[in-house]
Amino acid sequence: MHSAEVYNPGALSIVGYVILSCRTAGEALERLARYAPLLNEGLQVKVEHKQDTTICRFGAADDLGSYLRRSPRQVIETVAAGIVLTLGRVATRPPVPIAVTFQHAAPASIAEHARLLGPVVRFDQLENAVVYSTSALAAGMLSADPALLEVFEGDARRRLEQLKSHGTVSGRVQSIVGARLKGEVPSLAVIASELAMSERSVQRSLTEESTSYREIVDEVRKDLALSHLSRPGATAADVAFLLGFSEPSAFTRAFRRWTGSSPSQFRCA
Repeated sequence: MHSAEVYNPGALSIVGYVILSCRTAGEALERLARYAPLLNEGLQVKVEHKQDTTICRFGAADDLGSYLRRSPRQVIETVAAGIVLTLGRVATRPPVPIAVTFQHAAPASIAEHARLLGPVVRFDQLENAVVYSTSALAAGMLSADPALLEVFEGDARRRLEQLKSHGTVSGRVQSIVGARLKGEVPSLAVIASELAMSERSVQRSLTEESTSYREIVDEVRKDLALSHLSRPGATAADVAFLLGFSEPSAFTRAFRRWTGSSPSQFRCA
C-alpha cells in the first residue's frame, strides 16, 4: 500500500476534527460519508445499515470524470486504511472490521494489507467496502465533544455548500486557486490533484466552459488585487508578492490592463 496526497489538504483538518468530536464510531463513519467530497471531490462514500452489519462503501463519484475511474487503486486503499486505522485508534473499544473488500486485483504480496487491515481483506470483489458489526460501532470516541462537534460541523457544512455552489469545473478551479494563491501561482497539476481529475480532463472541461486555466488565474489575481489594495497599509510590492508576480513592475502592468490605472492611482481614488 502506498501513501499519497489524495485529499484536499485545506479540508482535511476540519473533516478530521468533525470525526474526532463524534460521540460514537458509527457517527464518525456517517460524518465521513457526509463530508467526503471536502476531502476529494472525486470520492463518494456511502454508509448502509443492513440487519446487524454496517457497510461503508467508497469509490468514484458518479457525476465527475475523475482519475478515480481510471486509476482507483491508490486512493481506494488509502480510504480503507484511513477508516480502519482511525477508528481503531480513537474509539474506546476499537471496532474490528468483519470484511474489507476491493474491486481491483490483489498485488503480488498482500502482507502489508493484512497487517494494516487484518486477515479479512479480499480482492476482486464486487465493491470497495469496509464492513463492521453495527454493535461494534456503538463504541464511544476518546475525544468526543458535542460542543466542538457543533462548531466544526458548522464549518464543514458551510464548506460543503460552497463546494456545491461551485458546480462547474471552472468554479471549483477558481475557488481552489483563490485559496492556494499565496506567494506563488499553483500549477495546473496541483489543482487537478485537488479536484481528483487529470490535467487533461481539467483543461478539456475548462475549454467546454469557454475559459482556460490562465484566464481563471488572471481573474482571481484581479479580484484579490482589488481586495488587498483596498485595505489600509497594503503596498503594491506586498500585493505583487502575494499574488505570485515575479516583480512589482509585472504586477503594475497587469493592474493597468485590468483597471486602466496603476495600483497607486487606485489607492488614491
